[in-house]
Amino acid sequence: MPSSYNHRGAPPRVALVLPGGGARGAYEVGALSVLLPLLEERGERPVILCGTSVGAINATALGATADRPAAEAVASLIEHWRGLRKADVIRPVVGLGLPLTALRMLGEALEVPGVRLAGLLDPAPLRRSLNRWIDWDALHRNVRTGVIEAACVVATSLDRAGPVAFVDSVGRVPASRAADSLQYVPARLGDEHVRASAAIPVLFPPVEIAHPAALAGYYVDGGTRLNSPVAPALALGADRVVVIGFQPFRAQVEPPTKANGSPRLADVAANIIDGLLVDQVADDLRRLATINSFVVDAHGPGPRGAADAYRAARGRKPYRRISYALVAPERRGELAAVADEVFDDRYAGLQGWLRPDYPFMSRLLGGGRSPSRGELLSFLLFDEDHIDRLIELGRADARRWLDRHPSLWCSDAAHDFDIDATAVASLREREALDEWRNLRRRP
Repeated sequence: MPSSYNHRGAPPRVALVLPGGGARGAYEVGALSVLLPLLEERGERPVILCGTSVGAINATALGATADRPAAEAVASLIEHWRGLRKADVIRPVVGLGLPLTALRMLGEALEVPGVRLAGLLDPAPLRRSLNRWIDWDALHRNVRTGVIEAACVVATSLDRAGPVAFVDSVGRVPASRAADSLQYVPARLGDEHVRASAAIPVLFPPVEIAHPAALAGYYVDGGTRLNSPVAPALALGADRVVVIGFQPFRAQVEPPTKANGSPRLADVAANIIDGLLVDQVADDLRRLATINSFVVDAHGPGPRGAADAYRAARGRKPYRRISYALVAPERRGELAAVADEVFDDRYAGLQGWLRPDYPFMSRLLGGGRSPSRGELLSFLLFDEDHIDRLIELGRADARRWLDRHPSLWCSDAAHDFDIDATAVASLREREALDEWRNLRRRP
């Protein structure tokens, strides 16, 4: 049975929040293979599933099997991942298509009419793979019958230059606010929404979404604007969230390392990906944890009262305490190191000539073994050994969270994010004053 009840007097609503990361999705599945059976034992199976990019693939796949026992559902997903190969995601890079890609790149640079290069890689096989993995009718049936309350996929609209949350639910979809960059829209989810959410800019071409007609247009990876869909999960009514990440959530102070020579393409790209797809997740969670301590835990008529009054004046509901379970690697760069090791074992030297795509990508990224190259390879290395190692690492990190949090859930900002209690108290006083001033300025 659930260990507590939410503010409505009902069992807490649990959400899965799954960010994007290409082949790193195998790490998500490894972590969930530990957590989902435990949640089921506690009577807390997730009813809200939110994902971006590869997280959208895992979320919708789990939504389609949500009526099965948790161990069976996650075993099915692991089986799909272990059977996954590069040819199931992208067409060959080295081959007849390479000269054509080079010509299109040249035509794009010279602005030749009718010649466009929307992406460096061709993800045409992904559509077939998604429809083999995900029973869309089962997903819609599980939503309609209440097995899950909502499945949410986030993609970035090129027309609107902002994130759109496509929500498959029989309940009310959260209202989109002018002050928020995120737009919510009811949708009957299909492969077009998930492929759009996974269309990493530059690497993959944008995907056209036709339904719903009001939001039709071209979309790219939701991670460029909202990689960690924590906000949609809370807007859909989650009281507790399970979040999987690919770098440690706790801030780590590391001595700066000076690279030899000029930065390479891999160094630039890895920094961009860290900012777009990794750091967002930690930032969202630190904000959630700070709100727990900074507003929800405040006592008396001061900060809490001012915060609630200010939100009410803006038409928003009061802040709620949100418990969380977080799984991420213990050390920064751990997944990059795994990708580098697998590449060196399986693709370095002469053996790489038998499967030339990854050696070609490695050379394109600057060659040599480096954290930057490993970061990028960890997104693109759809290799059976790499996937197996990521699954096992996800399992180990999920168990490490449970060792530290035997009751599974936590909401103490000082425990997981090193948010100092004294600093929080000071922030409470400033927030109370600022929000009270803003409230008085309103007509």
